[in-house]
Amino acid sequence: MKHSSDFVLALLTILCGFVVFGKGVFLKFTNLECESFDKSLTSFDKCRLKALGRHNVSLNIYIKFNPSLYPMNNIKINAQFHQRGSFGPYIYNDTMSFCEFMKNPKRWMFWKIIWEAILPATNMNHSCPVNHDVIIKDLSLKEDMMTMIPFPPNTYQIRLRFFNSTLPGFECRMHLTVY
Repeated sequence: MKHSSDFVLALLTILCGFVVFGKGVFLKFTNLECESFDKSLTSFDKCRLKALGRHNVSLNIYIKFNPSLYPMNNIKINAQFHQRGSFGPYIYNDTMSFCEFMKNPKRWMFWKIIWEAILPATNMNHSCPVNHDVIIKDLSLKEDMMTMIPFPPNTYQIRLRFFNSTLPGFECRMHLTVY
Protein backbone atom coordinates (compact mmCIF):
# COMPACT_ATOMS: atom_id res chain seq x y z
CA MET A 1 0.00 0.00 0.00
CA LYS A 2 2.87 2.37 0.79
CA HIS A 3 4.39 1.78 -2.65
CA SER A 4 1.18 2.65 -4.48
CA SER A 5 0.82 5.96 -2.62
CA ASP A 6 4.47 6.77 -3.44
CA PHE A 7 3.74 5.98 -7.09
CA VAL A 8 0.66 8.23 -7.11
CA LEU A 9 2.64 11.03 -5.46
CA ALA A 10 5.46 10.66 -8.00
CA LEU A 11 2.95 10.65 -10.87
CA LEU A 12 1.25 13.80 -9.56
CA THR A 13 4.63 15.50 -9.20
CA ILE A 14 5.52 14.67 -12.81
CA LEU A 15 2.14 15.88 -14.06
CA CYS A 16 2.42 19.14 -12.09
CA GLY A 17 5.92 19.63 -13.49
CA PHE A 18 4.55 19.15 -17.01
CA VAL A 19 1.85 21.74 -16.42
CA VAL A 20 4.30 24.25 -14.93
CA PHE A 21 7.21 23.73 -17.32
CA GLY A 22 5.56 22.08 -20.30
CA LYS A 23 2.91 22.96 -22.83
CA GLY A 24 0.50 24.25 -20.16
CA VAL A 25 2.58 27.39 -19.63
CA PHE A 26 1.22 30.76 -20.68
CA LEU A 27 3.32 33.90 -21.07
CA LYS A 28 1.76 37.31 -21.24
CA PHE A 29 2.93 40.91 -21.09
CA THR A 30 1.09 42.64 -18.26
CA ASN A 31 2.66 46.12 -18.17
CA LEU A 32 5.07 48.26 -20.16
CA GLU A 33 6.79 51.45 -19.04
CA CYS A 34 9.09 53.60 -21.18
CA GLU A 35 11.02 56.56 -19.86
CA SER A 36 13.29 59.00 -21.67
CA PHE A 37 15.71 60.81 -19.37
CA ASP A 38 16.24 63.63 -21.89
CA LYS A 39 13.45 64.28 -24.40
CA SER A 40 15.76 66.23 -26.74
CA LEU A 41 17.81 63.05 -27.27
CA THR A 42 15.19 60.30 -27.35
CA SER A 43 11.42 60.18 -27.32
CA PHE A 44 8.84 57.42 -27.42
CA ASP A 45 6.25 57.81 -30.16
CA LYS A 46 4.71 54.53 -29.08
CA CYS A 47 5.02 52.50 -25.89
CA ARG A 48 2.01 50.29 -25.36
CA LEU A 49 0.56 46.84 -25.08
CA LYS A 50 -2.22 45.63 -27.34
CA ALA A 51 -4.61 42.86 -26.30
CA LEU A 52 -4.97 40.30 -29.09
CA GLY A 53 -6.83 37.70 -27.05
CA ARG A 54 -7.27 36.37 -23.54
CA HIS A 55 -3.75 34.94 -23.31
CA ASN A 56 -2.10 36.98 -26.06
CA VAL A 57 -0.80 40.52 -25.68
CA SER A 58 1.58 42.21 -28.11
CA LEU A 59 4.20 44.82 -27.29
CA ASN A 60 4.75 47.88 -29.49
CA ILE A 61 7.56 50.42 -29.02
CA TYR A 62 8.70 53.19 -31.36
CA ILE A 63 11.81 55.08 -30.18
CA LYS A 64 12.83 58.26 -32.00
CA PHE A 65 16.48 59.28 -31.75
CA ASN A 66 18.21 62.56 -32.45
CA PRO A 67 21.42 61.09 -33.91
CA SER A 68 23.18 64.47 -34.14
CA LEU A 69 23.01 64.78 -30.35
CA TYR A 70 23.20 61.13 -29.37
CA PRO A 71 26.24 59.09 -30.48
CA MET A 72 24.74 55.71 -31.28
CA ASN A 73 28.03 53.83 -31.56
CA ASN A 74 28.95 53.86 -27.86
CA ILE A 75 25.73 52.68 -26.22
CA LYS A 76 25.76 50.64 -23.03
CA ILE A 77 22.89 48.55 -21.69
CA ASN A 78 22.13 47.77 -18.09
CA ALA A 79 19.87 44.73 -18.33
CA GLN A 80 18.11 43.42 -15.24
CA PHE A 81 15.72 40.56 -14.65
CA HIS A 82 13.59 40.82 -11.49
CA GLN A 83 10.97 38.65 -9.83
CA ARG A 84 7.91 40.28 -8.26
CA GLY A 85 8.43 40.87 -4.55
CA SER A 86 12.21 40.80 -4.85
CA PHE A 87 14.30 43.76 -3.72
CA GLY A 88 17.34 43.00 -5.84
CA PRO A 89 17.80 41.41 -9.25
CA TYR A 90 16.33 37.92 -9.28
CA ILE A 91 18.75 36.33 -11.70
CA TYR A 92 20.58 38.82 -13.88
CA ASN A 93 22.02 42.31 -13.61
CA ASP A 94 24.49 42.89 -16.45
CA THR A 95 25.99 46.04 -17.94
CA MET A 96 27.35 45.53 -21.43
CA SER A 97 28.27 47.43 -24.56
CA PHE A 98 25.40 47.21 -27.03
CA CYS A 99 27.84 47.11 -29.96
CA GLU A 100 29.80 44.23 -28.40
CA PHE A 101 26.56 42.40 -27.67
CA MET A 102 25.45 42.76 -31.30
CA LYS A 103 28.83 41.47 -32.53
CA ASN A 104 29.03 38.51 -30.13
CA PRO A 105 25.77 37.81 -28.28
CA LYS A 106 26.94 34.34 -27.16
CA ARG A 107 28.98 36.01 -24.43
CA TRP A 108 25.71 36.88 -22.63
CA MET A 109 23.70 33.71 -23.23
CA PHE A 110 20.60 34.63 -21.20
CA TRP A 111 20.23 37.98 -22.98
CA LYS A 112 20.92 36.28 -26.32
CA ILE A 113 17.86 34.08 -25.75
CA ILE A 114 15.77 37.16 -24.90
CA TRP A 115 17.18 39.03 -27.93
CA GLU A 116 16.35 36.16 -30.28
CA ALA A 117 12.74 36.35 -29.09
CA ILE A 118 12.64 40.11 -29.79
CA LEU A 119 14.59 40.09 -33.07
CA PRO A 120 11.78 39.00 -35.48
CA ALA A 121 9.62 41.92 -34.31
CA THR A 122 12.25 44.68 -34.58
CA ASN A 123 14.24 46.59 -37.18
CA MET A 124 17.48 46.20 -35.14
CA ASN A 125 18.98 43.39 -37.20
CA HIS A 126 22.48 44.88 -37.58
CA SER A 127 25.38 45.98 -35.43
CA CYS A 128 26.53 49.53 -34.65
CA PRO A 129 26.22 52.34 -35.43
CA VAL A 130 22.48 52.78 -35.10
CA ASN A 131 21.44 55.72 -37.27
CA HIS A 132 17.68 55.25 -37.39
CA ASP A 133 14.66 55.01 -35.12
CA VAL A 134 14.04 51.70 -33.37
CA ILE A 135 10.74 49.92 -33.84
CA ILE A 136 9.45 46.84 -32.03
CA LYS A 137 6.12 45.90 -33.57
CA ASP A 138 3.64 43.23 -32.47
CA LEU A 139 6.01 41.29 -30.22
CA SER A 140 4.04 38.46 -28.60
CA LEU A 141 5.35 35.93 -26.12
CA LYS A 142 4.98 32.29 -27.15
CA GLU A 143 4.86 29.31 -24.82
CA ASP A 144 7.78 27.62 -26.60
CA MET A 145 10.02 30.43 -25.29
CA MET A 146 9.88 28.71 -21.89
CA THR A 147 11.73 25.64 -23.17
CA MET A 148 15.03 27.55 -23.03
CA ILE A 149 14.29 29.46 -19.81
CA PRO A 150 11.95 27.43 -17.55
CA PHE A 151 10.91 29.89 -14.83
CA PRO A 152 8.22 29.03 -12.27
CA PRO A 153 4.85 30.81 -12.47
CA ASN A 154 5.16 34.40 -11.22
CA THR A 155 5.36 37.98 -12.47
CA TYR A 156 8.76 39.13 -13.73
CA GLN A 157 10.24 42.38 -14.93
CA ILE A 158 12.85 42.88 -17.63
CA ARG A 159 14.44 46.30 -17.22
CA LEU A 160 16.62 47.61 -20.05
CA ARG A 161 18.43 50.91 -19.55
CA PHE A 162 20.34 52.35 -22.51
CA PHE A 163 22.93 55.09 -21.91
CA ASN A 164 26.49 56.17 -22.65
CA SER A 165 29.22 57.72 -20.53
CA THR A 166 28.29 61.35 -21.17
CA LEU A 167 24.57 61.50 -21.93
CA PRO A 168 21.49 60.12 -20.18
CA GLY A 169 19.53 57.56 -22.08
CA PHE A 170 16.21 55.83 -21.76
CA GLU A 171 14.70 52.86 -19.98
CA CYS A 172 12.08 50.24 -20.86
CA ARG A 173 10.46 48.09 -18.17
CA MET A 174 8.52 45.09 -19.43
CA HIS A 175 6.41 43.14 -16.96
CA LEU A 176 5.46 39.62 -17.93
CA THR A 177 3.52 36.90 -16.21
CA VAL A 178 4.28 33.19 -16.41
CA TYR A 179 1.24 31.08 -15.45
